[in-house]
Amino acid sequence: MRVKKSAVLLLCAALLPLSGCSRAEAALPYAHEIEDTVLMGALGVDLEEGAPGGVAVTVSSGGRSGAGDSPGQSPVVLSAQAETVSAACAEMQTFGSDFVFFGDVEHVLVGEEQALTGVMSLLGHMARDPELRLEARLWVIKDGRAGDILFDAASDGGAPDRLTALETDAELAASPAPRTAREVLSDLLDNGCALLPALERRPARTGDGAEGEYTVAGAGYAILRNGALAGWTGEEGALGADLLTGDAPGRILEFAAPSLAQTALRLTEVKTELTPSFTDGVLAGLAVTCRIEAQVAELRGADGLSEEGRIWLEERLAQTGEVAIHTALDLAQTLDADYLHLGRKAALAAPWRKAELETQWKAGFAALPISLTVTGQVARM
Repeated sequence: MRVKKSAVLLLCAALLPLSGCSRAEAALPYAHEIEDTVLMGALGVDLEEGAPGGVAVTVSSGGRSGAGDSPGQSPVVLSAQAETVSAACAEMQTFGSDFVFFGDVEHVLVGEEQALTGVMSLLGHMARDPELRLEARLWVIKDGRAGDILFDAASDGGAPDRLTALETDAELAASPAPRTAREVLSDLLDNGCALLPALERRPARTGDGAEGEYTVAGAGYAILRNGALAGWTGEEGALGADLLTGDAPGRILEFAAPSLAQTALRLTEVKTELTPSFTDGVLAGLAVTCRIEAQVAELRGADGLSEEGRIWLEERLAQTGEVAIHTALDLAQTLDADYLHLGRKAALAAPWRKAELETQWKAGFAALPISLTVTGQVARM
């Protein structure tokens, strides 16, 4: 039920080009009744099915609260197909009497097929559009379509709330670290590669908190190379990437020690150093050293942590980190995609070799010998 009391929402002059006003008129605020405006919080972009080159754009609002005794309203989900994102969004304005406002979009989802064709056009549109913001979080849907995720979430209160929850989970190290569209665009322009958090659509299970048939969960990272999807890290590679990029502190790792039924470690700090080596002025290798520090978050099956148990945990922590980092590094070299920004970090580590390294890095990265040393430290209880 719509709110009976009328109020006015003043939208900024950025919205005025959509109204058809002249440049002089655009200096004035443009008013819409709040009851006639739907604030969209998530936008998804997919390839249009059966129409090569076209796009399918889906947008979703969050759940809308009622006023007084009026019940709340379900999320609004709209979808349109066109040759461009701009045209699809414009078409949505014709779907009803409500004004569709995209200035509140905080999450932008890209389906896998669309990501394979590239995201630079979408990022360019976001940079130029008067409503969409580059501060919005960007996600890639693994083995699925963005539109399906947004329609599924409508029964759970709307996609914006679910995506915001996943972003919060990332801060608690339960999901891949979120990235803004601005950060992704900057990485692609500067380095040609970028790392994006991946989501996947999964059947809902008891305890998921989902009311519908499906839910959405983190699925590691998507790797972009030259603006298009090149591969996926998987869970192990995602941990390795987080260790190398500094996003791992806070993550919980579980180990079953021989004398302890179950131990949970919380990562507290990761210290990584890169050292490039040269032979006769030619880049010959890269040494990566990583120290992972953790503290015991929980012990099950024992009253305390013995010194022997602590040493065992440190060895397992180092082994787990080494496997994860190796996975991330091997993937980067296999794809010839320096999504971890190793070249930039190596140049900072040896600034006197910066010119040589920058000249040789891109051509030699895929075959560059990389040595890795990982140590673990578990704080005494």
